[in-house]
Amino acid sequence: MLKNIPSNAHVFVDSNIFIYHFLDVSMPCTDFLERVEMEDIAAYTSTVVLSEVLHRLMIAEVVEKHGIEPNKVVNFLKHKPEVVSTLENCERAIENIPEFKIKILTVSSEAIFQSRKLRKEYNLLTNDSLNLYVLKTNDLTDIVTNDSDFDRVGWLNVWKP
Repeated sequence: MLKNIPSNAHVFVDSNIFIYHFLDVSMPCTDFLERVEMEDIAAYTSTVVLSEVLHRLMIAEVVEKHGIEPNKVVNFLKHKPEVVSTLENCERAIENIPEFKIKILTVSSEAIFQSRKLRKEYNLLTNDSLNLYVLKTNDLTDIVTNDSDFDRVGWLNVWKP
């Protein structure tokens, strides 16, 4: 549980935590981010996470504004690209992430090649392996996520909402 994360912990924050907060579907995620903002917890995320959050919030905004089924949003936007420039909620949300006092770690092109071992060892998809690489290279052993794929990583402490 997120409320059990000790003060002064250093944690990596996965995309679903931000998404749950911005879509207002998880009070524990919001409470956790408030602790981070008050600097009770040191939090890190990656540029990969920012991209995932923006993409998923963009899809959610199209669903809400245009009544499109989530699995049809990308096709809808391909046929009506002008809708992309009207999406504001997802842009505002992503701009708020640094305000939580979360350090954003960049992912280099080398990380893609170096994370191959992690993909194979832990059977992770690309973005998860990139984020795990970021954790490993920054000496982080705690992740805040609702993604059970990280449960396969024995050296990682997984904190879930």
